[in-house]
Amino acid sequence: MPHSEKSTALQAPLRWYWTAPYAAVVVFALSMLALVWLLQTREEESQRSAVARDVQWAEQTMRLHMQGTEEFLAQLARDLANETLDPDAFQVRANQHIANSGELVNITWVGADEIVRWSAPFDTTDWLAGDALTPPQALAFNRARDFGRAVYGEAYRNPRGGMVLEVYVPVRHGRGFRGAVVGVYSIEGMVRYLVPGWFAEKYRLALENGRGDTLAVNSAVRDTDETLSFQIPLDPPGNGLTLRATAFKAHGAVPQALPAVLIVGLSVIVLWSLWMLRGHVLRRVQVEKERDRLFNLSLDMLCVVGFDGAFRRCNPAFEHILGYAPETLPGLPLLEIVHRDDIASTLEQMRRLAGGEPVKFENRCRCADGNYKWLMWSINPVREEKLVYAVAHDITGRKAAEEALRAESAFRKAMEESVLTGLRAIDLSGRIIYVNSAFCRMVGFSEKELVGASEPFPYWPSEDLEFCRRNLELTLAGRAPPSGFEMRIRRKNGERLDARFYLSPLIDLEGRQTGWMASVTDITEPKRVRAALEATHERFEAVLDGLDAAVFVADARTDEILFANRAFKTIHGFDTVGRTVRGVAVPQPERGDYRVDPRGLTVGDLPRELFDGELQHPLSGRWYHVREHATRWVDGRVVRMGIATDITDRKQTAEVSRQQEERLQRTARLITMGEMASTLAHELNQPLSAIANYCAGCVTRMQGDNWKQEDILGAMQKASFQAERAGKIIRRIREFVKKSEPRRSAVQIGEVLDDALGFADIDARRVGIRIVAAVDPDLPAVYADRIMIEQVVLNLVRNGLDAMADTLPEERELVVRARAFGPHAVEVAVIDRGHGIGEEDRQRLFTPFYTTKAEGMGMGLNICRSIIEFHDGRLVVDGNPEGGTIFSFTLPTEAASERIARRA
Repeated sequence: MPHSEKSTALQAPLRWYWTAPYAAVVVFALSMLALVWLLQTREEESQRSAVARDVQWAEQTMRLHMQGTEEFLAQLARDLANETLDPDAFQVRANQHIANSGELVNITWVGADEIVRWSAPFDTTDWLAGDALTPPQALAFNRARDFGRAVYGEAYRNPRGGMVLEVYVPVRHGRGFRGAVVGVYSIEGMVRYLVPGWFAEKYRLALENGRGDTLAVNSAVRDTDETLSFQIPLDPPGNGLTLRATAFKAHGAVPQALPAVLIVGLSVIVLWSLWMLRGHVLRRVQVEKERDRLFNLSLDMLCVVGFDGAFRRCNPAFEHILGYAPETLPGLPLLEIVHRDDIASTLEQMRRLAGGEPVKFENRCRCADGNYKWLMWSINPVREEKLVYAVAHDITGRKAAEEALRAESAFRKAMEESVLTGLRAIDLSGRIIYVNSAFCRMVGFSEKELVGASEPFPYWPSEDLEFCRRNLELTLAGRAPPSGFEMRIRRKNGERLDARFYLSPLIDLEGRQTGWMASVTDITEPKRVRAALEATHERFEAVLDGLDAAVFVADARTDEILFANRAFKTIHGFDTVGRTVRGVAVPQPERGDYRVDPRGLTVGDLPRELFDGELQHPLSGRWYHVREHATRWVDGRVVRMGIATDITDRKQTAEVSRQQEERLQRTARLITMGEMASTLAHELNQPLSAIANYCAGCVTRMQGDNWKQEDILGAMQKASFQAERAGKIIRRIREFVKKSEPRRSAVQIGEVLDDALGFADIDARRVGIRIVAAVDPDLPAVYADRIMIEQVVLNLVRNGLDAMADTLPEERELVVRARAFGPHAVEVAVIDRGHGIGEEDRQRLFTPFYTTKAEGMGMGLNICRSIIEFHDGRLVVDGNPEGGTIFSFTLPTEAASERIARRA
């Protein structure tokens, strides 16, 4: 047998040997797949049958529920036909049925005129009493009337977007048609509430119309198995409505494809095992390929270098990192790409490699673009091959981070050295391990003299060693106060200074405490300033305590007294600080008397004047002049600073002066009346003579029996008028001269002038002077004492009459004018045409006991000015441009006086 034929004969059994297992596995897999398909087909048919039975059962359940609703509507229709159902009973029964039937949304009664009469529930917005039926609804309504039985309308979407279905049950009384009872189904409620819960858990139930549109489903969330679906007509209501049920996918069940997948998977595994046996012979070749792939795909730089320093082989990472193509590097010496500053160290490492020693070093290598990168080399030599195998890592980023870290460390060091606060660190045994330059400058010792020193430290004063040692013990025990402690330290030159030490634990990178860190601040100057401030404060308190006035400071919101001087404490008690102003009965105004409410002030409103007036102490009865000012306290809050000065003696003196002035006023009035006595006697003589004449005439007529009652009555009336005139003159004189307390009230200035001029007119007629009263109409009432103002006017008029004694007869006219003076005052002026008053006399005119008349007392004008100032007015004198003098004074109106009284 030729060799080729023998080889072919040998290969045929070998191919059959490798092919038979594959064929057996394939036949077995196909058989198992056919068996699984047959079993699954029978299972699907069984499931479809179950779905059909469940859907039919669900359809029967829904039909029963809807028939029950039809019976309820029919009962309502019968009651309506028999007129035994009123609106309230209709609402109760309909609402109860709707509550028990989740699929129903409305029950209404529609009259024969297609108008809604009653509707339930009461708060529905879809079927309102008085609404008319739409054309589709009217069609179903007419069918129910014609057929005389329940009729279902077409499904439609209501205004709220829900699909509804209506059933119309006719209401008949005998042969008469009285409308229909309408039940409105929510189609979504039908699929949700007319089937049991277990059915909804297994199937997605959907209602579809005759066009195949889905009207409602009971669930649209879970996945369904469309292969298990069954559809059945729903009658009632009919109209093409069908009920479709689709089974949900059973997530917990075994997938149908799992057996097939397992069969195919196991078959593949068997085939894979056979294939692995066949490929075992190719493993060595594959290992070689993987080694080359690892060399080529490594992200690190891998290379083979000869002992002469030239590259033999390089991987592609050289191109990624340095930019050199791997095929261009073989034969290139390594030293040609090394930075010139690193050549010496690299040569030293190459000599060690030649001696068979593995090395690890760092250097900078030039990239193809001329830049340099830091590389860390790990090299192992193989002396028998005279080759070295090298791995290089790019550490440029790490080097940059190290450089940044060094720069950061240098920056922190510079910052520590530049701060003015001294820093000192000690270990747990109390030995100094670190000081900064600020601490060295503070104590005058160098870092070398301080670091490593133990107690007693060089900067401890000899006189305070025990105190310093006690502070060190507290520090090491961790009981140093959080606010630090003060101690005197000694400079190297012997000078002493005060410093404050703030302690904190010194923690290392692992979170362990290795000592205590102290920040030291020189407080020599702050202590000197604080001592000066304390001395200034003591002087300030001494000055305030030396005042006779009571001074206090109180919080504007809480009324708490924050400060009080000695005079205040003497009056109100030495425990006043911390109490409230009202609690210690301090004389102070009411809230409404303040210019602004101090409780609403902010820092931006300061400073602010609050009150300036006189108050009486509620307990002692003494008078105080109180001034309150809003300002800012040392802690930033708004406070009231009050100063109360005792003015009791001044008030008593003023009261005595006022009483004396009243006596002088009364004396002046008596003098005035004395001067007017003869004139008044002449004035009274006229009405008295007239009375006597009228009485005598009446007596004569009555004695002669020649009289008439009318004549006698007229004469007696005239006598009565004259007697009344005389009485009025006497009453006015009595009121003018009698002693009385000032009584201010609202008076009309015109009436006051009339009374005063009535007195003065007697003297004016005697000396031939005409008095003219010029009073503006509609003047407001003034707030004054009537008698006192009459005295002022009478005094000024008499002065004017005296001043015109030498005036020509045709110019003898004295004008008394009253007019408004601004919105809140009235001005009264007495204008004469006399000789006038010189400038020197005008300056001294109101001085007590100074007069320009030989017989005058010098008190009239002074008393007049006091009276006007008592009325919150002002008395002035001016020259008359036409010759003579103008005396004028102002009086506040009633409204203005009320505001002044409230403010006071």
